Amino acid sequence: MRITRCFLSLPVALVLVFPRASAAGTLDDAPFRIVVPSSEWRIDDSTPQPLGKDVFLAATISNTNALLKSVVTKTTLKNTSASSLDELCAGIRDSFANPAVKKVSEADTTFLGRRAKTFVYQITQGEQPTYNETTVFVADGKGWTIACVGRPDQKNEIKKIIGYYQKKTG
Repeated sequence: MRITRCFLSLPVALVLVFPRASAAGTLDDAPFRIVVPSSEWRIDDSTPQPLGKDVFLAATISNTNALLKSVVTKTTLKNTSASSLDELCAGIRDSFANPAVKKVSEADTTFLGRRAKTFVYQITQGEQPTYNETTVFVADGKGWTIACVGRPDQKNEIKKIIGYYQKKTG
């Protein structure tokens, strides 16, 4: 699980380093679908982009007019257990050791009816801070990480992004 842990802190790093990433990954096996509120939002989800062993960039959504983004990664789990969620979250917790990352909160939550964790943190690169809300959950043998990112003054808009991820029906 150590390799997986290292790559779970990547969603935010990818948003910062590759802000114009092209096609990102498929969501065919995701328990959710993405429904954006307007044509200002762009969804990239066509081909998986490997980030490491069993870890893939699955999708990005972005609103370049408002400088808001969301990054989805999925991790294929060899075995799922009651501790799978905690093991996935360990990678995000490890990133808080970086002085550029300031943890705001960590909370148990539910996402699409599944047990989840939500992390709120701020990353500062140079003089530019970014506000991040990341939700992590396990479904059907995969770990999912959804990071929603923007400027600190966009907290209310960032909180709305997780609502664009809706449970698949049928």
